Amino acid sequence: MIEAKLENVAVAGDGNQFLVLLKTADGDILPIVIGPLEAMSIAAGRAKESAPRPMTHDLLLSILGLLNVQVKRVEITDLTEGTFYAKLILDNRGIEFEVDSRPSDALALIARTDAPLFIAESVIDQAALSDFGSSGGVEA
Repeated sequence: MIEAKLENVAVAGDGNQFLVLLKTADGDILPIVIGPLEAMSIAAGRAKESAPRPMTHDLLLSILGLLNVQVKRVEITDLTEGTFYAKLILDNRGIEFEVDSRPSDALALIARTDAPLFIAESVIDQAALSDFGSSGGVEA
């Protein structure tokens, strides 16, 4: 697993497609296509914005907190037939457990918790863009 960070949320194409950009320490960028609601949730989490009423990911974190469960880390584990797979690694009083998750939902949670993000090397090898932006980049 390679540690990465949530770099940005971008609008692509005609404005109807959203990308979350994950960046490794080596500068590789992993773009993942996400839905508009997930993009808004990730952006709000990164900006530490709060809504008048709890949004879905805020509600989930509140429930986890009441149960003494913390998000320990997120792992992007696989890319199969164009679909990314992720796991939430949760901790409850020293006991770790994994929950299958869509990457967009897992990223919305770490945007609010600052939990670390890891990506499987095989996923980086398949889908990362090396030296993203070094020669003008890609407009998103």
